[in-house]
Order: sequence, then structure tokens, then C-alpha cells
Amino acid sequence: MPEAHSSRGTIEAERVEGAPYTPLRRRALGQRRKAERPHVRVPDAADPRPLRELPGPAEVRRGGDDREPHVDFFDYGPSDTLDRALDSAADMSGADSERNVVMMSFNWGCDVSTDGGGTWKRLDPSTVFPNTLGGGFWCDQVVIYVPHADLFVWFLQYYADAAGQGAFRIAVADSASVGADPTAWTFWDFRAGDFGFPKSDMDYPDLSYSDRSLYVSTDVMGSGRVVLRMPLEELRAGGTVDYQYTNPDDGKRAWGHHLVQQTTDAGMWTHHEDSSTVRLFTWPDGSGTYSWGDVPVAAWPNGTVMCSGPDGNDWLTKLRDFPGFAVTGGVQRADGTVALAWTASGGQANGAGKDFKQPHVRYVEVDPSTHTTVREIPIWNDDYAFAYPSLARAGDRVGITLGWGGPADHANCAMGVMGDYVVYFIDASTRTITRFGDYITARPAQRHGGFSAFGYWLEAQAGKPTRVTYHPFFTRFG
Repeated sequence: MPEAHSSRGTIEAERVEGAPYTPLRRRALGQRRKAERPHVRVPDAADPRPLRELPGPAEVRRGGDDREPHVDFFDYGPSDTLDRALDSAADMSGADSERNVVMMSFNWGCDVSTDGGGTWKRLDPSTVFPNTLGGGFWCDQVVIYVPHADLFVWFLQYYADAAGQGAFRIAVADSASVGADPTAWTFWDFRAGDFGFPKSDMDYPDLSYSDRSLYVSTDVMGSGRVVLRMPLEELRAGGTVDYQYTNPDDGKRAWGHHLVQQTTDAGMWTHHEDSSTVRLFTWPDGSGTYSWGDVPVAAWPNGTVMCSGPDGNDWLTKLRDFPGFAVTGGVQRADGTVALAWTASGGQANGAGKDFKQPHVRYVEVDPSTHTTVREIPIWNDDYAFAYPSLARAGDRVGITLGWGGPADHANCAMGVMGDYVVYFIDASTRTITRFGDYITARPAQRHGGFSAFGYWLEAQAGKPTRVTYHPFFTRFG
């Protein structure tokens, strides 16, 4: 099996509390240098594999529907609304803890709750942390909670500096600290030059954890996707961290692919070799070598992704450019298999099989030890599209959060449990935007053993056709 060696670095911690910094003026999207990220086309498979089984269409129901099968919603925590343009991406992330402390991040801020989403405090990251990194705080954030370390981890993305060098910050705090003072953090600053690219910006992050390590990934413009590994024990200690990282050139086809979540003893990530082959990367904890192998999957349609809502706005406009068909959902199951999910287009795969009328989600379970496919479940419906899947594990179940919408239904977020063939929304959107995503998030719910979802629904603004009201929310379900 092909393999490569990781590189090493060392970084010192810093500490902050009290939010003492002056807030940055919000800059427009156009003020950021255009990302030097190529459009990665997934080629048609030369030897396409047929889909062995096609389940019936997935239903979408409103939460609280008690028809079988059904999902219970234990908590629903809507936060303060946001007034934004139709082409604004929310990039929802978050995590909850056994202590009932919840963090929910989005492109413009981060909310903290100490009562399971009942009430929220909104943080401005530009006041919590110093803005001397790169060109100051920008947008993308990811939050994760590591239960066996009792550690919230917060990734914050920063503008590139004058030389074009991107940067990001990794901050940590335990759940008691976040609950008592959400402005108190230990953090470490990384720049693209740390990985050998001092003139490259970085974008589209992700976080995951194993039993011993934190894994971090981001796109390095002009190269590919880089993955970092840091010992949880050193992060918990809050001092010097010895980190390792992959060669971004090995990630030239992995743009936008998320990390596999909740792994035991290795970091994992993917890319598509073609429309019937997934490449799975594995980096064992404690090893200086990562390797990869190809997994055959059923061929899936890789045409143009589009779906307009009742107002004519195509909520998948941005997806066509990025993240495209990237594997945005991944989690290791209790039996060691790995579940993966990504957006596929409508149409037929390699001109054969089911002619899907709408974009849909492909879900597969693979055995990482044999690089074989165990199970495949397309999530589809001819009346509306599904996209932007995110996965989490609770016991032997896999939860999913995804976007959905169609000609009769405005774009929205929905949640469910794999195998039910039903997903649920809570509040109905009344407007469709032209940039959904760029990601929404499913996590394990620490307090009741189910799942957490971090998403939003959308409300039209009377007399303001170019504006929309975002309603961010956190919910526990299962």
C-alpha cells in the first residue's frame, strides 16, 4: 500500500481571557483574495460498478411527527438571528458537553450556552483573541468537543497577511472553563509557512479526534489539503505541542474533503479517484507514516449540481464550484467500519442505472482493513435535493445532518438516523439562498447518548429581495 512520511514541528502556547481586544470592522467577501483552489473534476470511472440495491425515496417530515419510524428531539436551542445577503454562507459548526455547555459557531461569530441551548451568549472572536495573526480574524470556524479529554477545541481562520500567507488558530478549554468564562482560552497559532508554503492562503478547515490525538485539516492554496496531528495530552497540558503534518501535495484531490470523525486509533480522510473509487487515507496514532488505499463503490452521477427553490434561487450554486463532490460526512462506526457521505448530482451514473431527478447524497460504509464496501444507501427523492451531509456516531447508530430543498420547498436543514429513510426539519424556511453550506454539522450528544445538530433555517425579509434572515439553531435528537 502506498505511504508517505509526515513532517514535524513544535509550537508554544499562549493564553487569553476577558475579551480585551477592539472588534474588527467586518470586511466584505470580495476584499479577500480569491482562493487559488482548482476545480477538481471527478472523472467517470473506466470500470463503473453497479449499485446493488436502491432503497425507496427518503421522506422529509417536520420534527415532532410521531409516525413510525420517528426521531425524538430532546432540546431545541435557536440563537439570535442574523441579517445577511443571499450569497452568504453560514458554515455552521458546534459541539455540546456532558456539563450541558454548548458552543455553536458560524462565519460571523460564536455562541455559547451553559444551559443546553436555552440561552446564549454571543462572542466576537476578534475581541476574544488578538488580531495580530495574519490579517486578523476572518470567518471559517469549527468547534469540536473531545469527551475523554473534557476539551472544547475551537479552530479560527484568519486573513492572509500582506505576503499572502494564511493562518489559523487552535484554541482549547475544558467544559467548566467555557461555562464559567467563555473568553478564557489557551491557543496555538499556525501559518502556512509552518507547512512549507509561506505565500499561500488557507481555507475550509475541519477537526476530528481519536483516542489519543487531535486531527486538523485545511486547504493550502496552490498545493492541496494538509492534515495535522497533535497529542491530546499536550493540548490538555496547555504548553509546548509537538505536532506532525502531511504533505499537502498528497492532498491535491482532497480539496474540501472532511476528516472522518470519532476514530479510535488513527486519523482518516478521503478523496475521489473517480466516480466509482474512493481513496481512503489512514494515519495511525503515534506513527510518522500515513498510507492510502482505494475502495470500490457503486458509480454515482457526477454531472452539474443544481436545484432551485420556489423563488427561483438555486441553493446549490456555490456547491457546483466548491466543495463539489467532496466527502463532507465521515465517521467510524462502533464495529470499526467507516461511514462516508457526499453530494452526488442528478442524472445517471456513467449513463446507466437510476436516473435521479435531483441531486442526492451517497452514503457508504467501508472496511478500512480490507478496503471493501460493506453497505451503500443513496439518500434521494425526486421532489427535492439533498446535499452537504455530516455524520456522527452514537452507540451503534449513525446520525446525519444535511441540507434539503426543491421547487416546492425552500432550502433548509434536516436531521435523522441512518436506516430510517426519514429526515426531519423543525422550522420551515420561507426563502432560498444562493449559497447554502458551506457546511452544517452533526455531533454526538454527550448528555443523552443521541446526536446534536448545528444548522439554520431561512426567513424572507419583506421588501428586501437581496437580504435574508438566518435562524441558527442547535438541537439534540435520537
